[in-house]
Amino acid sequence: MTLAWEAYQAGSLPVGAVVVNGSGEPVGQARSTRHEDIQVPGQLANTRIAHAEVNALAQLPCRGSFQQHVLYTNVEPCCLCMGAALQTGVGVLHYGWRDHYGGAATVVHNPQLSRRSFEVLGPADDVVELVTGLLMTCHYFYRRPGRGAVSVPWREETPEVVAVAGRPSVAATISQAVECDADLDTLIDALRSPLGLAVR
Repeated sequence: MTLAWEAYQAGSLPVGAVVVNGSGEPVGQARSTRHEDIQVPGQLANTRIAHAEVNALAQLPCRGSFQQHVLYTNVEPCCLCMGAALQTGVGVLHYGWRDHYGGAATVVHNPQLSRRSFEVLGPADDVVELVTGLLMTCHYFYRRPGRGAVSVPWREETPEVVAVAGRPSVAATISQAVECDADLDTLIDALRSPLGLAVR
């Protein structure tokens, strides 16, 4: 989620991904860099395929078995990222928020997935799911000024999230958090009331 928030602050889609090995140690991590002209060794940027999951998985070497590895991402992977997970051979995928528009983890079925015993788990807990959904929606809602909800691909599937994103107070809260370079915990605390999250 921290990587996703960094991506949102930088103007890219708010997606972050981490690959951990069988011992739970991170061995690859990345965030979306689709809308950024930056140089990160071994990773894509400023291209439509600069997805967080692809860049995290690209840090795995070509040789070796990764069946015990787990890919964590805050957004349900698209077809591109599901293909990357399949090709690297990771054994488990955990995602935080179901992407009703581009998500492929719940719809892609092919013989390779069955043969590799690829396990898909998600969505995650309420905080990850709600905050991710809101940030994804806000990215589309405010990226094209004047278009608002029309720019949100999943507006019909999740009208309640689109309604929250459209509130001026929510937009101001997120905008202020970006301007102040607030950390993720500060952002989540500021969003607890509008998202109906329990106070911790």
